[in-house]
Amino acid sequence: MDALEKITSDVLDIASRLKEIDPRYEVYRNLNKHRFEIHACGALQIAVPFARLDERTLSLVRETRVENADELLSRLEKQNAQKEREKLDVVRDRVMEKVEEVL
Repeated sequence: MDALEKITSDVLDIASRLKEIDPRYEVYRNLNKHRFEIHACGALQIAVPFARLDERTLSLVRETRVENADELLSRLEKQNAQKEREKLDVVRDRVMEKVEEVL
């Protein structure tokens, strides 16, 4: 079982600023996994990928809220499609180089 330490105050006041986003949010430091976690109603909502609590944490929580899911998924799909196009462009360019070498 994970050892959780509740964070009620911090230097940048992130714990209380999270409550402005959703009053159910609570911040914990997971001592076993060495990370911060945001919980609501006793359930893990997000594992914070940063070593310290700062504005990035607030931005991440806002961005990943359920009501933003459609927009987030759409943005990820566009990014994935762009990366796929870039990969195909590289492959096409390599193939064309080989064809030109053969001819």
